[in-house]
Amino acid sequence: METDRIERIERRFRQRYEIKKLVNLLISLVIVLSGSLSVAYIWRYDGDGLLTFRWMTVDGTIFTTAIALFYVAVNLQEMARYEELTSRLVYFTRLASAVAESLILVVVLLSQLPISPEHMHIFRFDMFQMHILIPLLTILSFILNDSPIGKLSVWQKLQGTWFITLYAAVILTLILTGVIPAEQIPYFFLDVAHMPAAAFLGCFVFIYALGLLLSHLLSGWNRKLSWLWFWRVTRAS
Repeated sequence: METDRIERIERRFRQRYEIKKLVNLLISLVIVLSGSLSVAYIWRYDGDGLLTFRWMTVDGTIFTTAIALFYVAVNLQEMARYEELTSRLVYFTRLASAVAESLILVVVLLSQLPISPEHMHIFRFDMFQMHILIPLLTILSFILNDSPIGKLSVWQKLQGTWFITLYAAVILTLILTGVIPAEQIPYFFLDVAHMPAAAFLGCFVFIYALGLLLSHLLSGWNRKLSWLWFWRVTRAS
């Protein structure tokens, strides 16, 4: 009797594991397709050449697309082995991608408020893909698919902001060296030459505080929800 119960649990485990990984595989493929098409579209549509890559949205989309392509291979391996293939490096890379995409989504939502002086053309093909669809799919993929590594410390949660740090370091270097001209600076808070030091510092404190909050929420949701399906397997058996 106990043997039959164990076999039922194992069978349900495999079925739900396959569904979970298949869903994430499809999500990853959609991200790869959407990311590739949207970057190609904005490259052609904006006509800014290499300056197209001054936007965090574009760089974040390229990064997330590359990670999603990697996860297509990972999910195929996991489905074949019924075993999670993960590491701290991979986890924090995925967390950084999810945090960056969440930050993009938050900024876009704020920009659509009536108090915002400028509204994005959010329903333009590339804008919708990079600002809405890909962020939402990345968040869902991370929360429901990735294997948690336990409760994170504040320092570990801060590692979820490393893509933001990398982007800021590169873009500020390009601005300060004149590679990106003043009229092409992507965001007002990066205009260090015409912005008070206190305001500049305040913007970065706000961005990192928001990034840390997003890292805290995403890692927490991932820890609580990623194995919910397995709990249902054992309960159902």
